[in-house]
Amino acid sequence: MRKTSRLIETLARESVVLHLDGDESLKGILYEVYEDSVVLRHAASLWDGGETKVDGDAIVPRQRILWLQRLGEAEVTP
Repeated sequence: MRKTSRLIETLARESVVLHLDGDESLKGILYEVYEDSVVLRHAASLWDGGETKVDGDAIVPRQRILWLQRLGEAEVTP
């Protein structure tokens, strides 16, 4: 588990998509990484055909994250 923790920490300040349990996905800047949660800034909830911006920061419990996708620079929108 330590390698996973260190890996996610190296992605801080990068654009990512978090794929969560319950068929939810959130896109944003991985801003902070804590032992039990992560913080996304400029977050949006993704759904078929679009996305909905999240007001404020999204605080996501790490136990809900199934997998994480790092976005390439061409896919990042300010």
